[in-house]
Amino acid sequence: MSKVFHLSGVYVALPTPFGDQGRPEAGGLDPLLDDLLASGITGFCLGGVTGEYAVCDVEDRLQLFRHVARRVAQRVPLIFGVSAEHSRQVRRMAEVAADLGAVAVLLAPPAYFYFQPPDLAEIIPQVARNLPLPVLLYHIPQFASDLGIAGILQLVQAEGNIVGIKDSSGRRTTLKQLAAAKHATDFTLMNGSDDLFLTGLKLGADGCISGLSCIFPELILGIYRAFQERDDQRAAPLQQLVQDLATAAGELPTPWAVKIALRVEGYPLDSLTWPLSARLAARAEEFRQWFQKWAPLARERMPASNSSQHAKTTG
Repeated sequence: MSKVFHLSGVYVALPTPFGDQGRPEAGGLDPLLDDLLASGITGFCLGGVTGEYAVCDVEDRLQLFRHVARRVAQRVPLIFGVSAEHSRQVRRMAEVAADLGAVAVLLAPPAYFYFQPPDLAEIIPQVARNLPLPVLLYHIPQFASDLGIAGILQLVQAEGNIVGIKDSSGRRTTLKQLAAAKHATDFTLMNGSDDLFLTGLKLGADGCISGLSCIFPELILGIYRAFQERDDQRAAPLQQLVQDLATAAGELPTPWAVKIALRVEGYPLDSLTWPLSARLAARAEEFRQWFQKWAPLARERMPASNSSQHAKTTG
């Protein structure tokens, strides 16, 4: 597959709504999908860490893919996360993603079983070349094997259909190294760490796949649009708001803060995968109260051109 491929803009990393039995309930996403489409986001990414893919079996993930594709109805491009611990599961999900019209798949290294980076540098291209869509390498060493910067660059600069990377490492130095390599060898670089979004754009990233954008799309879009218009005076304060939100969200397990904030915004997607300890319950309530106060104040500080119909705050 040719390396001629490009993504840019703000892709929303979607959460997964769960029912009482721990199975995804795809229909619970519909109000959020509709409002995000109206906000002007570039596209959606389903099945990453924000989507808690590790707790869903393959068939449940495929049902989510199909539902979102039907609801979106080709209005914006879709990226589907196909990371799994078995390469045949990866291929099956990628084939369905291709049938549904996805533009790319997101693939992380194995998460549970450890492989040495030099071995992954050989294994991942073998898997990727048999997939029917362009592959974005998902670099998220907090949850999956760390290829190291040399291994990442080897994969994205080699021939084949690994066309880019989503860097969710949260490491400024890694982002800087990837951006420098992108200038020499063109590949798609999408930022996955919201607190480094503006930094990444300035370094040369093409855009983001953002978890926080599903609760505050106008904020992430505002940064992207201000950067495109070379208006750093507008972009910098918006990035500081993102930093505030990312810091507060980081006090809870991923992606619990996103789900709690969505409940505050009026979307009943706050089903959590494990019960709350007393300590976590206190932190979750502290975050809920903080976000309930912070969100309207943050919107007041944003330029009118960035206003959105997304929020449906219920208190």
